[in-house]
Amino acid sequence: MSPKRTRTGSPKRIASGEKVAKVDATAVRGPDAGSHKVTFSFHYADHGYQGAWRWPAADEAHELLRFLCNVGALTWNEVKAQLSGSKGGSHRKHHFQGIDTLCTEAQERIAQLRLDEVFGDEIFRFRVANRRRLWGFIAAGVFYILWWDAEHLVYPLDHD
Repeated sequence: MSPKRTRTGSPKRIASGEKVAKVDATAVRGPDAGSHKVTFSFHYADHGYQGAWRWPAADEAHELLRFLCNVGALTWNEVKAQLSGSKGGSHRKHHFQGIDTLCTEAQERIAQLRLDEVFGDEIFRFRVANRRRLWGFIAAGVFYILWWDAEHLVYPLDHD
């Protein structure tokens, strides 16, 4: 079961006591999962959120679409192998991260949408460019897009 949607398509809170089915978020960590191509889903996209991070303006939308097309041509193993940093990379460019390390507002929004109950205590982030990040959850090899974070506000830069 997934969070119920309002007419605008944004996830709404699940009623207290309503059962939430948890998905297998470990699918890209299994022995065969890494050979599958990356697939994206906008099912949980939090486009109704009007806080510190927001969906891309027209000039950023092209960058995001180009990124989705490029990453969609890769396998999860290829994504996990990408490094960032000076001189060939020093740390993983794209990675899992504990929800408890995110800014308070992001943690509260995930709890409000009850996505932690669906996906567990880790979120995945793609580094698109400099400060730009694409946040979401992975289940069965599908990246469920949650937020576009153009200014690196979901996880403050001093932690990255």
